[in-house]
Order: sequence, then C-alpha cells, then structure tokens
Amino acid sequence: LALIGQASVWVEDSIADRSSIGFTQWIIQQALAASAPGQLELIVFDEALTGLSAPFEAVNSGGEKLMRVTHDQQEFKATLAYLRDHVQGVNNVMQGRADTLVEFRRAVNYPVEGYKLVVVSADVSALGEQLQDHLSVLLKAGPRAGISFLIHSMTLGANPFMVSMCDKYTVKHGEIRDDTGQALAVGWRPPGADQFIGTATAVARALASAELDSIAFDAVQALDKPWQASSADGVTCAIGRYGVSMVEITLGDELNQRHNMLVTGAVGQGKSNLISVIIHSLCQRYSPAELEFYLLDFKEGVTLQAFFDQRTGEYLPHARVLGLEADREFGLSVFRHLFGIYKERMRLFKAAGVQSIKKYREANPGAAMPRLILVIDEFQMMFAERDRVSDEIADLLVKGVRLFRACGIHVILASQTIGGNMSLMGSAGEGLFGQVPIRVALKNSLAESHATLGAKNEGAAHLRAREAIVNLDYGEVSANRKTSIAFADEAVLAPLRRGWWQAARERTDPPYVFVGERKHALVDDAAELRAAAASPAPVAFLGSRIEVGARPLALPLSRDLGRNIAFLGPGDAISEIASVAVSLAANRAGPAARFVVLDLAGADPAWQSAKAGLAAALAGLGCQVAFAGKAEVPEQVRELAALAGAGGGPEPVYVIGLGLDRCRDLPTDFQDLCRAGPPAGMHLLGSWLKLDSFQDQVGYGGAAYFDVKVAFRLDTQSARQFMNDPLLEWRPVENRMLVWDSAEMAEPIRAIPYAAFEPDRIAQALAEA
Repeated sequence: LALIGQASVWVEDSIADRSSIGFTQWIIQQALAASAPGQLELIVFDEALTGLSAPFEAVNSGGEKLMRVTHDQQEFKATLAYLRDHVQGVNNVMQGRADTLVEFRRAVNYPVEGYKLVVVSADVSALGEQLQDHLSVLLKAGPRAGISFLIHSMTLGANPFMVSMCDKYTVKHGEIRDDTGQALAVGWRPPGADQFIGTATAVARALASAELDSIAFDAVQALDKPWQASSADGVTCAIGRYGVSMVEITLGDELNQRHNMLVTGAVGQGKSNLISVIIHSLCQRYSPAELEFYLLDFKEGVTLQAFFDQRTGEYLPHARVLGLEADREFGLSVFRHLFGIYKERMRLFKAAGVQSIKKYREANPGAAMPRLILVIDEFQMMFAERDRVSDEIADLLVKGVRLFRACGIHVILASQTIGGNMSLMGSAGEGLFGQVPIRVALKNSLAESHATLGAKNEGAAHLRAREAIVNLDYGEVSANRKTSIAFADEAVLAPLRRGWWQAARERTDPPYVFVGERKHALVDDAAELRAAAASPAPVAFLGSRIEVGARPLALPLSRDLGRNIAFLGPGDAISEIASVAVSLAANRAGPAARFVVLDLAGADPAWQSAKAGLAAALAGLGCQVAFAGKAEVPEQVRELAALAGAGGGPEPVYVIGLGLDRCRDLPTDFQDLCRAGPPAGMHLLGSWLKLDSFQDQVGYGGAAYFDVKVAFRLDTQSARQFMNDPLLEWRPVENRMLVWDSAEMAEPIRAIPYAAFEPDRIAQALAEA
C-alpha cells in the first residue's frame, strides 16, 4: 500500500463482516513496523467504538506518546484544526523546495517534522458538515505534508470527493478488493491480537533504546574564529534548524524590542540541552569583554556544573555568578546586585547624554560595557512560598525585565511549568510575560503550551523530544516556528570551554560560585579576618551573607551596652561559636583577650572533637583560656559578674556559655554579667536549646542585653518571640541561621553559619599573613 506521506486509504466498513476492522489494524501494524522509532504518530478517532486501537496501546510505553485516541467529535474537530495548522507549518518549513515531506526529508538528510497516520472509525456521512469540510481539505493536502488518513467507514452516503481522495479497499469473506473491484487477495485472515500487541511493544522498546536523531552543534554554530562579534547592537545565538534554515535568536533587538526570553519544557524534553546550546553559542561568538552571564539553577545545579571545575580551576570566563542549587535569598541578592549595575550604568548614560547601551558604546567606542544575561533555570522555585522574599523577587523581576533593556541586561527564564506561577507572584506577575516577547516552548502539556505561548496556541503539545516552538511575537500562532534543537554534545563543548578559559584566564576572574548546601568555615573568610584584625573594636565573624560575593557577616563587639550574642535552637552551635571565638581572638588592636568557657556541653561528641582544637587555636593567638566544668559554673559566674561590676580588667574577656540550659542553679549574678559586662569589656557568647530556658536565665527584660541574636533550627513561633517580630517569616532549614543585630540591622537576615570548625587551617592562614 502507498500510504505514509503518499496517500490515504479508505477501508469499507461491513456490518456483517468484522474482518474490515482486522484489515484496518493490519495496516496500522504495517505502518508502525515500517517506520523508524518515533517517526510515526497515530491519531485515532473511534466514534464507532470498534476498539481497533486497543492492541496498540503499548506503543505509548517507550517514553513518548505516539498514539492519541478520542471518541468525541468536538475533540476530533480540534484535532483537525491543529492538523490544518500543521500542514501550513510543514509547507513553511519546506518553502516550496520539494513537493512532499518525503522528498524534502530525503533532500535535507534529516527527519524534519514527523509523519502522522490519522485513523478514523466512524460513519463519515453522519459527521457534521464542518467536520466533513475540514476532513476533505486534509485528505487532499495532508499526504504531501506527511499526514495520511486511514478511514474505516461505509462509503454509502459519504461525500464522493472524500472517497475519491483515498485508495479504497473492501474486505469481505477473506477477499480484499480495490476500488476497481479487482481481487488482491483471497482467503485472507487478519493476524491475531497478539501480533498487533507484539508490534506495538517492539516499537516502544525500540524507541526507548533508540538514539535521537540530532543536529550537531557545529552544524548551527561555526567553531572557528571565536569572539569575533560585537554586542553593541545585541547578542545573537543559534539554537537549531527550521527546515533548511538556521534558527537564531537575538536579545537586545531594539527595532523589535526583543530583550528577554522564556523557555519551557516538560521533564526529559531537552530544556537543559537547549539552555546549554544557547549559552555555548553566545560564548563562541562574544568575548567576555562583550558578554557576561549570571547563571542560577534552582534545582540540582547539573546544568551549570560544567562551567566551574574546582578540581582543575577551569571556569567559563563569561560567567560572573554561578548559583548551583541556588536558594531564594541568593536569587534576591542577584537581582539587587543587577539593579546596582543598572543604576551605575544609567548614571554613566546620563553623564554622556545618551539613553541606551547602544548609544553609549557608539559615543564611547573604547568603553568596556558588556551586555549581561541573567539565566534562571526553574525560576518558579523562587515563588514556591508566598512571603516577603517572593514578593520582593517578583517586584524586582517585573521591574528588571522592563528597565534593564536600556542598559544591556537581559533575562532568560526557564521552567518545566509556569501555569501556577502567576498566582504565586501575585499582582506583580501580571505584567511579567508582557515584557518577554521571545517564547521557546519544548514539548509540554496543552495547559502549559497555553501558559507559555498563549490561550490559542497549542503548538508545544504536539512536539517530539528536542523539538521546540520558537515564537518571537509573544506567542502569536502565526509566528510559530517548529525548530529542531541542536545537541549540546559535551565531546564538542568541553574543548570549546577549555579554549575560552585558556584565552581569557589572565584577563578574567573566576565566577562567584554559590552552592546552597556547601558547609562554610571561618578559613573561607581568612582574608577578611586578617583585614579586620586591626579594627579598634573586636569583630565577631558569624558566617556568610547570602549574596553575590558572599561578604562575611562580621559584627563589631564594642563596649556599648548590650553587645552580647545569644545562640538559640537545636542546631549544632559548637562549630559556629568556636569560629566566632577564634575571630574575636584574632583582633590585634589591644591586649590579648582572655576566654572563659562555661563548659556545660558535657559529652557532646561535637564539643569533645572541637574542644582541644579551640583551646590550641586561642592559645596560638596569644589568648588565655580557662574551662569551668558544670560544678564550677555558678562560682565562676559570680566572680565574672563582680569583675564586670568593678569595671573589668586590662584585657577583653569573652565568656562562652555552652548549653546553658543544663545549668539549673545558675545564679542571678548571670543577669548582672549580661548587663554590666559589655561596658566593662566583657562579652557573653551564650547558647541555649530552648527559648524558655533563655528567657528564664536572662530574666525579665534581660533579652535586651543581647543585641545579637542567632537562631538555628528554631520553630517559627519561637523565632518570632526571640527576634521580637510577630510577623517574622522563617522556616528552619539545614545550613542556615537567622541573625539580627538590633544595633546594626533593620531586620533579621538569613545567613550561612560556620558549620565546619578547622582550627589548624585558620591558624595556618593567620600565621601566613
């Protein structure tokens, strides 16, 4: 039978003989068996409820949905409307270069588009007039575009024109006859259902194990002569092919006002591959002096890991920030950082009398001002919770996509799903996608296709893996271009990155890399600690701020009233407090400090591991260290309180109270020490597990003598009471703490604690200085 991509077939339905159904199924079986895996899609309209598609259900188990079945005329009408658009799309791809899709695919030597077999089992004469009209048009135009029809229906009463557009076969009592009445087979019997099922299963298995036909990266992006392009007029990347044409996307197109991009795609449909193609194409064309990237990944960070190799030190020279496993606070800091760049650039523009990066670079040809691209993968995770952080991110994101264009900052948003994001973002989200004209939609559900491309655009629902609808006009249906995306082959891309790094490593700095789950240590901030050592007031290093550049969270402990630190929560505070102690001991502005440790941590393994190292580190910095066991704590507190009341001694004193909850007989002198200590140069660093214990021991109003409060895995309600903020938004998570210095900060901030205590390394770093 001449069928797929060539013609359509009409099988005469016979009420008295069900072999016509078997013959129809046999044709489906032959079509599947003769097609390469994944190259044939079945669309079945079984209004007659014959169940002829049932033996082929297994064809959908190969990782791609190759068969869709409907029994409803309205759904079939929508399918025919889609197929009409598909025919037009195929014609646009072929551009008149060939008469049929079969010929075109043979000419380009690549499986452009795909073939479709539309199976209709219904009384065609009883279909609505509009349905019949659409069917007539497609029977004529479809085969040239790779759409063949297999109609199982009586011809009695059917439109003769429709019947004439098909090769007609009649099956009766084992005889197969063509439309001339000639017998083609005698004694024919349809295969059993097991054979049909076996073919469908085999096709699914072949599809699951088949390698995708792919377009090589170097087929769309030239690999010779890198960094030849200027970004003054925008930046352009190549992502794939539309028929024989290369598909390119330009960010910074001022003529058409195309500055930002949205990328969506269901799991496993090639979103990470597409992002990689975009980044590598841009980096091949533009040098780091012309283009810089800020890259955030809100899932596993796999997409971005190739851009920084900690083992070899190699990095993507275009990258300024890599957010691997980024969290929302870091995403917020990136937006704030970019707004700082925006304001500085606008100041330069104003001084130069221009309004855009293009005009500025025309007026200042030698000026260094690269375009910046912010790529956020799974950006919807920034709105996983509706709170102050998500509200501020939404506000800055919407403002950014509107304002950044003038100064050459562009945003690429990528997500598996955006359908629910508008409600999460609140009113700020209403104007977001109105500022994003470039939409690239990989295969996804109908609902997600509508969310990405528009309410009437279902193009993304009818794609194959590694195909995308590229739309440069806010999702307008007529602007759809079904694009075959190039393959980001690491065997090709890794040598490119190494070449870029070797060419630019003497002129660029490594990117700032943020890994949300990485444990921090005081030694990470050794340079800043050395700089703070000469500060007139001792500086307590508490951890890392969650921001671009990750400045250490360093707070001065002056002799002002209330300069004590309270650590609260069930988290492991040992490494944190030990690191804070060493940072205070590193101060060289005055006499060496004395440390008194109220050792109530008992047999805590973390404390037993850190105790000797802490003592050695403090002693190595010239400090005196004394430990008071549980029985000695009450008397030690009385002595310290008395010293504070007398104005203190010649050296600063730091009282470290570990596990103060365990001291049931702590004297009230402790409250005097908290109050009078800081003005006398004596500061308390105390840790408690429970809020009640803290409140009982410091007494009524005593919390006011702790300017600095640090919460670890504290529950929300306790954190609100501890920070004296009834509206505080906080959920306890690993490797995070909440810090508020009431004398230095407007509100509590989230930070990364020093979860690793490495006294030998920090001592070596300080000694080397």
